[in-house]
Amino acid sequence: MPPEMTRTIFRYLAWGLILGLFIVTDTSLALRPHTLISPNIDRFAALFVVGAVFSLAYPQHVLPILLGLLVVIIGFELIQKLLSGRHGYVKDMFVKGAGCCAGVFAATALRRALSAMSGRADQSKS
Repeated sequence: MPPEMTRTIFRYLAWGLILGLFIVTDTSLALRPHTLISPNIDRFAALFVVGAVFSLAYPQHVLPILLGLLVVIIGFELIQKLLSGRHGYVKDMFVKGAGCCAGVFAATALRRALSAMSGRADQSKS
């Protein structure tokens, strides 16, 4: 699959995940999925995936993407403060922010490692 097509797929996925995150974070509790693990692990894992996918979708813009996602996380938590029956906690922002940062860094490191390995493979063929 051509790299541009792959990035396009990741871009659609990334924005879909943000929409899903908004729905789960800032709508009725009835729409929130319930799992058997800790809510903090859920939060961290969800934002890890979001960060990783955005990093893969926009590989040339990692720092702006990371900062933008952190602003989105803060915004989503602040919106919860305005909704009855919901809460936004600073602790949740830190857990989500840590997951997001970890996802961005992990995907960036993986992408660079794969690129370096590909470069070495290309050099050995020459």
